[in-house]
Amino acid sequence: MKKQQMIGIIILGCFFMSGCFGPNAPQVCFDEVCLDVELALTDAQQTQGLQYRESLKRDKGMLFVFGEPSQVAFWMKNTLISLDIIWLDQRKKIIYIEKNTPPCLQEKCPTYGPAESCRYVLEANAGWADANDISIGDRAEFNAMDK
Repeated sequence: MKKQQMIGIIILGCFFMSGCFGPNAPQVCFDEVCLDVELALTDAQQTQGLQYRESLKRDKGMLFVFGEPSQVAFWMKNTLISLDIIWLDQRKKIIYIEKNTPPCLQEKCPTYGPAESCRYVLEANAGWADANDISIGDRAEFNAMDK
């Protein structure tokens, strides 16, 4: 076997078996259904959210992580794509879902959210919750993150 072929096999083996090309992307999973997520941890990241994005890949989302459980409302101001917005409590149980929230490019936009406190909010493409049978009461698992 040529040296270049051996190096290629070693690299592929490393990639598939040990993830040596860097850590796994953070994920939010519900049973076997997972989304790779960007984390919104700071006030600036949470304010920006998914504003001005023209698309979001089918298997991607954004997870907002709040330091303490609190009542939070979201709006779609300057968001160009429709989203499913999923609120989770401190035990990572879904407490509320707002499906197919439309973009809002005007000055006054409606807000969405539950009357109870949450610790996390997950945004995914509109239709994702229905397509994956995600509902209130389901519990999430977080992979490759400390939150």
